[in-house]
Amino acid sequence: MSESDPGTHGRDRGGPGAGAEPGSASAAGQVPSSSSNHLVIAGDIGGTSARLALAPLGGPVVAEAEGPGANLRSSGPAAFDVLVETVREVLQRGRQVLGGDGEVAAMALGISGAGPARAAQVREAVGERLARLDIPPERILVTDDLHTAFLAGGAGDDGLLVLAGTGAVAVRFHDREPVARRDGMGWLLGDIGSAVWLGRRTLEAVAADIDGRGPHTRLTEEIGRILDLDLREGEHPPSATGDPRQDLIRALDEHLPAGAPAALGLFARVPGSIVEDPVAREIIDTAIGHVLDTVRALDPDASLPVVLAGSVLTGPGPIHDGVEQGLRSAGRSFRTAPTGLPGALLLARERAGDLLP
Repeated sequence: MSESDPGTHGRDRGGPGAGAEPGSASAAGQVPSSSSNHLVIAGDIGGTSARLALAPLGGPVVAEAEGPGANLRSSGPAAFDVLVETVREVLQRGRQVLGGDGEVAAMALGISGAGPARAAQVREAVGERLARLDIPPERILVTDDLHTAFLAGGAGDDGLLVLAGTGAVAVRFHDREPVARRDGMGWLLGDIGSAVWLGRRTLEAVAADIDGRGPHTRLTEEIGRILDLDLREGEHPPSATGDPRQDLIRALDEHLPAGAPAALGLFARVPGSIVEDPVAREIIDTAIGHVLDTVRALDPDASLPVVLAGSVLTGPGPIHDGVEQGLRSAGRSFRTAPTGLPGALLLARERAGDLLP
């Protein structure tokens, strides 16, 4: 999927966190008059990483910047402090390329975790922090990353989005609005097939193996290699605690910050690297089967296009391959959206068009 503007499939209808109505600029942040130095910023903000793009209002992307993710649910409100720095970086880069101090006419951010349950809180946190960069809140459209990912697929206004990245969710859209949804309930209650789920299932299998509660699996050796531990005998290097199980607990305490389950995604790729291992294969097959079952449940007539998004489904690997094969076998039309930036850019341009006189 190109990161250029995917084209307009209709107008935004003010999804979660859309902000103030057009024309409601405050005295402290009047909407600028139309001119050639207006900028738009698009953001694809996941739980693990954030990617921003800047473009002149009527031109192509001229600058990008990447930074840490900013999911309120998995990383807490402090994550938005880091987002400010990524926005500052893309602004500096863009202004250097364009040779001026172009003003941000509009910004659209697709943020993981900014769905209806937390939309108001995310919108307030983002607006408060970006005011430090002189970007008034009425120019910022905050929506969830599902909206922008679906639009980035260029499938039109109606279709299915299946996203598996740090989290996992599937949504059926009609006229750009979500009308049905499955999962997206967070790492504790669901997110089946996500990077966090894959990492968690992998570590659970390793723990069961070395504790004698589950089958022998090569996942144990692979995780031991990543953590520099001998999880079988505790000999190379010598066990720090005298018990490989306790060594695993100690190592994970160091690698997984408290209150940040997104870090479990560090282990997500391990099952896909040893698919010949029965335990790893079961984890992979469960993820593939869940995606295909979800698509059937949301669109039993197989009449809608499917947009695949998120690193698990768009990156190379057995889950990506298995899902695509299953969709082809079912005769379904599908496309991938490796990033939500094209969708966010579309919304930012529309937002600017609503605000500018």
